[in-house]
Amino acid sequence: AMVGSGWLFSAQLNAQLAGNYAFLAWVTAASVAVIVAICLASVVKKYPVRGATSMCSTLSHNQIFGMPFAFANWFVVMISIANEAQATTQYLAAASKESVLMVNDSLTIYGKLCAFFILIIYLMINFYGIKLLSRVNNVVTVFKTFIPLFTIVVFLIASFDTTNFTLATNSVYSSSSVITAIIGAGLIYSFNGFQLPASFASEIKNPGKNILISMIGGIVIILAVYMLLQLAFMAAIPHHMIEATGWAGLNFHSPLMNLALLLGLHFIVLLLVADSIVSPSGTGYSYLGASSRMFYAMALSGQMPKWCIGDLHAEYNVCRRSMLINFGLTTLVLFNSDSWASLMVIITGFILIGYMAAPVSMGAINPRTRIFGAFVFVVLSLIMLTIPKEDFMKVNITIMILMASYIIMLFRSNRLPFSRLILFTLPFIIYLWLLYFTSNHYIATVISLVFYALITHTKYVTLCKEYSSANDMDLSKGEAFIVH
Repeated sequence: AMVGSGWLFSAQLNAQLAGNYAFLAWVTAASVAVIVAICLASVVKKYPVRGATSMCSTLSHNQIFGMPFAFANWFVVMISIANEAQATTQYLAAASKESVLMVNDSLTIYGKLCAFFILIIYLMINFYGIKLLSRVNNVVTVFKTFIPLFTIVVFLIASFDTTNFTLATNSVYSSSSVITAIIGAGLIYSFNGFQLPASFASEIKNPGKNILISMIGGIVIILAVYMLLQLAFMAAIPHHMIEATGWAGLNFHSPLMNLALLLGLHFIVLLLVADSIVSPSGTGYSYLGASSRMFYAMALSGQMPKWCIGDLHAEYNVCRRSMLINFGLTTLVLFNSDSWASLMVIITGFILIGYMAAPVSMGAINPRTRIFGAFVFVVLSLIMLTIPKEDFMKVNITIMILMASYIIMLFRSNRLPFSRLILFTLPFIIYLWLLYFTSNHYIATVISLVFYALITHTKYVTLCKEYSSANDMDLSKGEAFIVH
């Protein structure tokens, strides 16, 4: 899933935003993924449950406190399915050299219909369970790993201009450009697939060991691929195109394909067209499988309506009802967005919120890990500050509306006193808005440390569990979600 649409677009965006610091930006993004993976693996080792990525804070606290994190994790994966289908369509539009699929950087109605057909393929791959998914995935993984590596080698052989790294305009970049790039260039987005094994925790042999190995191993391998790709892309750009304007002057709509055409590498263009179908699709169908499992877990814990659950298929061990609901919601997202870039940054905001659940849950479950958890939480919070204010506001408003609706639903059902509902939900909402109005990193660090200390404190965690619903009490034992 980490070799998805990101490899097709991020090399150019990273060069534009970070210049020669682009390589450090990839290492930084990978490091963020690793420390979150360690936290997530710690939680999953204790609770190897279906859809674990959306349930971390539900397991450690209760389903009410965990709602914003669960929603963010699920929402990211669900939206990304549409984004991957858009990426494929965008590259197909560039290859066709016609305006049927895309006009003025936006998909046409025919482009969206093409992307919708791709979504149907994702659905069919997942409809018959993890055995079919794994068989398809094994073949696709070989192909989608070979093409980037082959493309890198060909670019390095075709053109390697070292003067591209000594441009006078490189002086405009600094180490601060790294933080800007990991959001704006989609680097966090590109690595996001590392957490998918945790969604399949109940279906994986020896999850306590294998999930951590698969997450960190995958991150390290893909970091090497992305670093080589960045080098090959930046060295292959014709020097005259960036001599005057610098890296910021690049504006390819389909970067790797446009570069291949400039270099006369037409056979690479054909491979890139094929890979623009396979790579994003590999991520897309994996995300559809993960999102359906997340949605199933959220419904089982009372965070979504019970009718969303449905029975697990006797033979294929999947909840087809939750899968079809996710497919429908993804279709709505697809037809209401214009391009890959239009969704990527706001998706990253939800990614970071979802990641925050891992260090919070780890610290609450095992107090001895709170220092490391606090470090991870602060890192994620500081990265949140680099999100454009308009997108940050959209993320906050979305979370706030969701939580308000959820509180009203619980209050009307008399499941908990209103004061307890506020106690479980208001702290995180306040925290997000404080981050939004804070531009000073030192103040943001202090706020984050205080908030983390509060919500992982033994007394607060005990209070959350004390007022859990009966269903959530089963959750804390990890029994209701383990699928044998």
